[in-house]
Amino acid sequence: RPHMRMMMMLKPPLLRWKHWRTVVVATGGLTGLAASIALKQAWDLRTQWKCLRMRAAACLGPMEGLEGPRWLPGRHAESSSSRMHDHRPILLLFLGDSLVSGVGAQAHGAPVPAALPRNVAVHLADRIGEIRWAAVGITGADVEKLTAVGLPRLREKVEEVKEYTERLEPAQRGAFATTVKACNDQVAPEVIVVLVAGVNDFRRLRLGYRLRLRRLVKDLGNLAGEVRAVFLPAVEMADAPMLQRYPLKLFLLPLCRLWEREKRKAVGWCDNAQVLPFPLPPPGVRREAFFSADLMHPNEEGYDWWARSLADQIHQQLSQGR
Repeated sequence: RPHMRMMMMLKPPLLRWKHWRTVVVATGGLTGLAASIALKQAWDLRTQWKCLRMRAAACLGPMEGLEGPRWLPGRHAESSSSRMHDHRPILLLFLGDSLVSGVGAQAHGAPVPAALPRNVAVHLADRIGEIRWAAVGITGADVEKLTAVGLPRLREKVEEVKEYTERLEPAQRGAFATTVKACNDQVAPEVIVVLVAGVNDFRRLRLGYRLRLRRLVKDLGNLAGEVRAVFLPAVEMADAPMLQRYPLKLFLLPLCRLWEREKRKAVGWCDNAQVLPFPLPPPGVRREAFFSADLMHPNEEGYDWWARSLADQIHQQLSQGR
């Protein structure tokens, strides 16, 4: 009888253990099945992307320009004089992949300037004043290519801006009285750099992404003159309409968030670098409305919406540091 009592006491734990073992085995089987389906979906998307990518083209217009504030005529003179007095001229530089070259924003018709850099400059000029901007966008580039090819091109852009401004008469320079050398009545500009990268590294699962990105950020910090800040916009890759497939998204979403965390860790040791959060869509507007025909890149409205948020965040950071 004591032996039988002992068996009765052990029986419930044994049953519970068998129950959890069944649950674990079933969960593992379902996870494996979902993973195999997700891999098949990812492979199918690669084939589909080869066709869809032809539906969106990069911007064919200028990759540099000068943007002024869009104030009302009655307020222009007063606002212009006060804001220009409080703020030094700003040189806004962009380096990045297809999001900087403007893939998805070039509609059929006249060439348009690089969508994201130009729109950020426009919205930032409304808040600060006249801004000179220049951009280097390389479609499909990862951090390694941006360092090897994009960074030298950006240095050339900076030299071109300096040479162009030096050829202008003082009256033509306006608020952007800029050479990187400060002399006499000229004022050296504050240099703001925006680096858009990481998507193509994720697509190729490049190892060492964090270290390469950190080195590029440090190189950009010593690019020209006084670099006030280097901003890295966060990119919500998993929100693209092309990737809204289940169970693929269940695996893709945490991977994308981990990849963006690598971006934050890369700049954690850099004093003048910061990651800017990706904005939430306006109330009542679906994210799909901001994407182009290739279902991966923003359209013209999407770039403008993103640029407005970036301009707000950059203006806030500049104001806090003054």
